[in-house]
Formats: sequence, C-alpha cells, structure tokens
Amino acid sequence: MDLKDRILKPEPPGGAKPKGASDKILVVDDADMVLKLEEILLKRTGCEVIKARNGIEALKRVQEEHPRVVLLDIIMPEMNGDVVCKFIKSNPVLKDISVIMVTSRGDEETKDRCLRSGCDFYFTKPIDHQKLLEVVQGFLNIKGH
Repeated sequence: MDLKDRILKPEPPGGAKPKGASDKILVVDDADMVLKLEEILLKRTGCEVIKARNGIEALKRVQEEHPRVVLLDIIMPEMNGDVVCKFIKSNPVLKDISVIMVTSRGDEETKDRCLRSGCDFYFTKPIDHQKLLEVVQGFLNIKGH
C-alpha cells in the first residue's frame, strides 16, 4: 500500500481523537507567505495553528491531528482543496470538522465548486482579517465540536 492509499484510507467510526485535538486549526496553502500570515492571525484565537503545503499533507494532518477548523486553499499541488474537503466531509470521523475554503478566484464557477465540496464557509482573497477571525471564532464556539 503506497502513501497515498494509506492517507486516503478512512478511519473507522468512533476512532479515538488525540488528546488536545479540540484546540487546533489547520491552515493549508502552497504559499509560504499566506501560511505565515494566517498562522500569526489565527494564533489570536488561542488555538494551536498547524500547517500543510498541499492536499496530501493536509489529509494526513487532518487524520493525525483532528483540528476543529481547516482553512483550505482551493488550488494546490498534489490534490486540490475541494477534493480534500469532500474527503473530510464524507468521513464519519472527520465530517464535523469545520472547513473554510479560500480562493483567489471570485467567479461563480469557483464559488459553486467550493460549495459543492461541502465546505462550511468560503473566502475570496484578499481575505478581510477581521471577518476571518470572526468566522473561525464562530466555528470554534459551536457546541459539540
């Protein structure tokens, strides 16, 4: 079984979440500057910010870390964000993770692509930092997360 197959294999329902899983945000983008800026911004929530640079790495981190919120760039190497989002939302163990898609494209086709992936929210770049913090904080405050 190669790495991609191991990453894509869903965990069984009821799998144990790692200790401290409730206080993590995963930021996924192939641009270092975006990762750093979003990390600095999201640390204001008091959560641990973890990062991934592509879709395959994102899937691995989601399954290992069980973050409460994932910010996903839609266009990435290895696997696009909408495919990652569909995987998260179709996995019984991961489906309650809040996914926020991020795109530099504001066209209707891209917006539809984000929504069809099952994301909980999406932003078009450049992101309003205050609005991003408000949306992330809203997802962090949802009971049962």
